[in-house]
Amino acid sequence: MHKSSTESAAPVSDSFDPSVKWVRVTGINHQGFVEFEFAVGWPELCVELMLRPDAFTEFCAAQSALVSDPGHRLLRH
Repeated sequence: MHKSSTESAAPVSDSFDPSVKWVRVTGINHQGFVEFEFAVGWPELCVELMLRPDAFTEFCAAQSALVSDPGHRLLRH
């Protein structure tokens, strides 16, 4: 049986752990807001958010999120 493209979009891992949270920085916009993806349980399923740098730091700490900044965008500002 052939799987449709929507079926293959399911998360890679079958185990969902809501205690694990990820943040992936995707940019800093022209107004200085940190643009990032936030995921709970599955890193493949995320929402895009923007916060001021101080609020971003507070958000990550409150969520105990694992932060990834692949382009080192936060170091440039």
